[in-house]
Amino acid sequence: MADLNYKAEDSVYKVKEIGGYMELELPRKESYYYGADVVEVNTGRAAIYHAIKASKAKKLYLPHYLCTSMLQVIEPLNLEFEFYNIDESFMPIFDRQTTEDEAFLYINYFGTASKNTIKKLKNYHKNFLMDNTQAFFAKPIKGAYNLYSARKFFGVNDGGYLIKDGIQKIDLESDISYPHAIHLLKRIEEGANAAYLDNMKNEDRFDDFNPIGMSKLSKRILESIDYEEVKLKRQRNFYYLHSKLKDLNKLNLEHSFEAPMVYPMLIEHEDLRAYLVSKKIYVPHWWKDVLSRVESNTFEHYLSTYLLALPIDQRYDLEDMDYIVGHIKAFDNSILL
Repeated sequence: MADLNYKAEDSVYKVKEIGGYMELELPRKESYYYGADVVEVNTGRAAIYHAIKASKAKKLYLPHYLCTSMLQVIEPLNLEFEFYNIDESFMPIFDRQTTEDEAFLYINYFGTASKNTIKKLKNYHKNFLMDNTQAFFAKPIKGAYNLYSARKFFGVNDGGYLIKDGIQKIDLESDISYPHAIHLLKRIEEGANAAYLDNMKNEDRFDDFNPIGMSKLSKRILESIDYEEVKLKRQRNFYYLHSKLKDLNKLNLEHSFEAPMVYPMLIEHEDLRAYLVSKKIYVPHWWKDVLSRVESNTFEHYLSTYLLALPIDQRYDLEDMDYIVGHIKAFDNSILL
């Protein structure tokens, strides 16, 4: 006869909700980054904020060529900061080692920094912040504060990681992201244009900077992704575009890459971006505010004016890449005629 006196608290069984309506069915795998040296946060900015706090630095050096939203991190820390320039290889124009009271932020632009570049910089700076928000698959550097953003690579509306060997765990309140996830669902049914304003609302909510933990929703989605497939697709699309466009691209991209965020196309056609958008190839204009912060003869000014961040992500195949290539070459040829 069944034991009618069964009590859940007498069992090792973990009490959870049973029954009711069906939920989203996502395969259960693992997040790409997990373990004792990983802190899960809601944004890449939050990762930088907690990295600076952990380093106890009193001054931060950071590149001119970056999103102004980064300055949100500095204000609540009451931190002194100073900008540096980069050269045409994205290397810092910076001629000294930093002290224990200083931190140095380097951005892995578009995921194209070589391993040798990163290791060389790490050796010069004790508190080295490796900003991989544009390079999700770049391996963490031992001894550095490694910073990642999931939102730039996957369909989540928050999510970031701070990784450093031996970092002290931080008890953080979790973000609540489901009220802001409408753009992810709406895009499936109505397309990117219809969901654009909803996506901007999600982005705008991070302007009220709150460096808290990753939401349960984003964490669950990130546990369902086939990361190896994503890497292969991004690499394939990147190298295919490069094979077709390298003669037009003024950037030198001849070393190997993990799985870049975009294909960075530097080409001196000011109207090309608008033309591509008219063909439903959505190419953002990154960091226009840099133009007001640097001299007109700098590499940063040149990048902010002419760089196109071409999409290469896991949603697209080689037919899509051919569509991009065809329109770029058609536009370039029309200019030359």
